[in-house]
Amino acid sequence: MSYVPSPAGFWKRFVAYFIDFLLVQLVLNVLMTPLLFMGDSPLSSWLALLRPDGTVDLVAAQQVMQDLVPQLERLTAWSTVGYAVLAGAYFIGMEASKRQATLGKQWIGIKVTALDGGPPGLARVVGRFVAAALSWLTLNLGHALAGWTRERRALHDFLAGTRVENVDPARTAMPMWAKAIIVLNVVGMLGLALACAVLVLFAWFQLQAAY
Repeated sequence: MSYVPSPAGFWKRFVAYFIDFLLVQLVLNVLMTPLLFMGDSPLSSWLALLRPDGTVDLVAAQQVMQDLVPQLERLTAWSTVGYAVLAGAYFIGMEASKRQATLGKQWIGIKVTALDGGPPGLARVVGRFVAAALSWLTLNLGHALAGWTRERRALHDFLAGTRVENVDPARTAMPMWAKAIIVLNVVGMLGLALACAVLVLFAWFQLQAAY
């Protein structure tokens, strides 16, 4: 019997990644929290400004504001490196396992395969994770290929020689909870865009009033 692919759609992949992102970010936040209270971190610096009576030392606050940008830059750098390491261990470890899927993929019923439908193997999974950086660097156009191409493969799938398929080809429907996640994300993005537009208009009117 010949192999017949059952490619997972773009939105299934989106929901799976959204879940995985939240899980990795949750672990990262737990690990990063101690850094907020150590050394010259922004939070520890601001806490040091509080007097016993609850007021703030305004003179010292000026120096803290000057130091805030480099502190945030260091914290962002550590956070970025931490996410890359955690995400690498998580995605590579789980997609190279017998289940061939992260928790997000497992919950929605999809998995990573080689082109012949078999297990992708460690080398392909590592290559897929590294190549995913290109999908991000192309402003997500690499990810969007999963919605445009016939085989529903993203840029990193083409580069690594992998597919993302439904675990059960007879059950490919999107579950209701996944549809709810998509709706909430779309509403959130539209709300953010609207908020940004309102802020731009407000700033423009303020400038016009000033002149």
